[in-house]
Amino acid sequence: MNPLQKYFRQPKLFISLPSKGLYYEEGTLQGDVSKVPIFAMTGMDELIMKTPDSLFNGEATVKLIESCCPYIVDAHKVPSIDLDVLLVAIRMATYGKEMSIGHTCTNCGTENDFAIDLTSVMDHYADKNFDNRLVMDEEITINFKPLSYEEMTNVNLENFKLQKMLGQIADIDIDRRQQVMDDIYAKLAEIQVHVFLTAIESVQIPNVLVTEKEHIQEWLSNTSREHYTLIKTKLEKNKEIWEMPKQKVICGNCGTENAIEVVMDQSSFFV
Repeated sequence: MNPLQKYFRQPKLFISLPSKGLYYEEGTLQGDVSKVPIFAMTGMDELIMKTPDSLFNGEATVKLIESCCPYIVDAHKVPSIDLDVLLVAIRMATYGKEMSIGHTCTNCGTENDFAIDLTSVMDHYADKNFDNRLVMDEEITINFKPLSYEEMTNVNLENFKLQKMLGQIADIDIDRRQQVMDDIYAKLAEIQVHVFLTAIESVQIPNVLVTEKEHIQEWLSNTSREHYTLIKTKLEKNKEIWEMPKQKVICGNCGTENAIEVVMDQSSFFV
């Protein structure tokens, strides 16, 4: 036994996962999901969070969660609905409950610094439940799951690449420009279908529960516009419900109220 073991870091707080432990692949989560220990960041964690390549592909966030939340064995598989709570808790365990955020007033342009109480963010997620069902009609019910961090990161990276290509479209020869644009928009549409397919866990029809991805993909490619819109709206609503709450702040110069968007996953700054 290491004689220094008693000096190792100890949990700073305990949290309950919004997912309640659901949607994790077998073997990727252990322990009591209602009392998950959160440790402060190590010096190595802080260094990793400053490495551009690791931030860009999400690996820095994965390593951070696995280091500070040992109950999570593989953070690639963390459901997206648990991500912000975990990152906020790690931030609180390391630096305390307040986080300083700079913001430029939309009215007078004054630069303000605000102290955001992260406890209110944790409270925001305390009573939320993931709505995983969509009744399409009398015969079809869809069961959804939240995307994992790995799935979400892959989608964001693909979107980033295509949006970057769109931004460079003016540099392409005019004779090829329209074809390139058509190809990009076609790939963006494919990404959306991929998100649908990834988020759909199963489709219930009379006497049959369809879980085979190839069957669901074929159905998505041949479903009605109304059904497609219902799925899209449902996923967008779920995404909106689970987004970080915006923080209301008052400009110290002119008194204008502004709403600040708080982003905890530093990898998202790069995509």
